Amino acid sequence: MNAFLNKADCFLMIVDIQERLHVAMEQEIKDTYVKNGIILIRTASALDMSIIVSEQYPKGLGKTIHEVAGPLEGIPAMEKLSFSCMRDEAMKGAIHDTGRKTAILAGIETHVCVMQTALDLMDAGFRVVIASDAVCSRRAADRVAALDAMARLGILVYPTETIAFMLMERAGTPEFKILSPLFR
Repeated sequence: MNAFLNKADCFLMIVDIQERLHVAMEQEIKDTYVKNGIILIRTASALDMSIIVSEQYPKGLGKTIHEVAGPLEGIPAMEKLSFSCMRDEAMKGAIHDTGRKTAILAGIETHVCVMQTALDLMDAGFRVVIASDAVCSRRAADRVAALDAMARLGILVYPTETIAFMLMERAGTPEFKILSPLFR
């Protein structure tokens, strides 16, 4: 398996970064996962990659938090009740409509919706990448266990900066000049 990422084959999924879920996340990584989720959104936008956003039962769990919703302006969130995005027919259709075969996932909770989505994507023939520092759970042990399990199952687990620099491929491009301040 080629472990390198190619922007022409990738799409980004932002999974359930919602108001009532966000406040319950582990404190140690709470700011980090949001910051890195935003970096991934800005990277995907600058590189003209498809972005899919899910919201788990927004009536009860709230909308996407405003810090993340800002850079997603114009990209509608798709409501779901299934924990896996692939088990919602509209989302499954949107994923297939990207025409891309590599999914980069960020969001919450790592051990529930992110992991179930990743496993279903893998079973459907997609290559899956988890942004290890752009996912979160209520408990650190759950996040760590889920990342370890996904890696052992063949899902790529990379830090946000690794993902972004692989997608950019080189310095000196207009995209690099736009995005490089995010990494200072």
